[in-house]
Amino acid sequence: MLFGRRKPGFVQVEKREPESQASDHREQEAMLPEDGQAVGSEQGEEKPELMAYLAALPDAEDPFPEAEEEAEEEEELTPARELADYIRIRSGAAQVTARAALQSEIEDFAERMEALSEDESCRDIAQAQGAKDLYYYSRNNMSDNYAMIAVLVEEKDLPETIAKMVRFNCRTYPLPTPITYFERHPYYASLPQIERAIDVLKRESKYEDIQVFENSEGVRYFYAEGIMSRKYAKALAETEEFTD
Repeated sequence: MLFGRRKPGFVQVEKREPESQASDHREQEAMLPEDGQAVGSEQGEEKPELMAYLAALPDAEDPFPEAEEEAEEEEELTPARELADYIRIRSGAAQVTARAALQSEIEDFAERMEALSEDESCRDIAQAQGAKDLYYYSRNNMSDNYAMIAVLVEEKDLPETIAKMVRFNCRTYPLPTPITYFERHPYYASLPQIERAIDVLKRESKYEDIQVFENSEGVRYFYAEGIMSRKYAKALAETEEFTD
């Protein structure tokens, strides 16, 4: 049998007994005292309760005490790890974290950053330089390319954003960039804002490589001269649909 021989009382089975045996049992029951204890047993001896019995057992020794101590140490966050977790949370929400903002909020910011750079568990924390500040992000939650975009969005400089992304798209894919690209996530620029940015791009010499043209359907595109020729950009705008 799977569990061995069952002990009496494990399953109650109703069994009809002969009249003679039944009468003998009634006589034996009459010999029991009122508390139900059999005659001849020691008075006051009771079957212990299960919970009381378990409570009386000696405590078992933990076979892995050191493992528990190590787990407790890992759960304890240092100030540097707390800062790293904050940067990771913001990266998970598609946001970079500006150094200036951290310096204004954390008194021991320099000490925390030094400890963070030496902590092996914080190796995912990286930095990206913007035009206005240095920004931190977690490579576990954000790619380097997206961090570049997030920095541009954070600094709210649309002409610079357009120039960098147009050059990046021409160099990487290569493809020209439709003007409507900057109306989408994560830029969300309006058409009037884009038009004002185009005016800035035309005026400032550092953006002289950023050019605009229309394809045969009247859709306007950006491209970067020096990385892509106008002829090639127009050909791509006619045959390729730009995707994010």
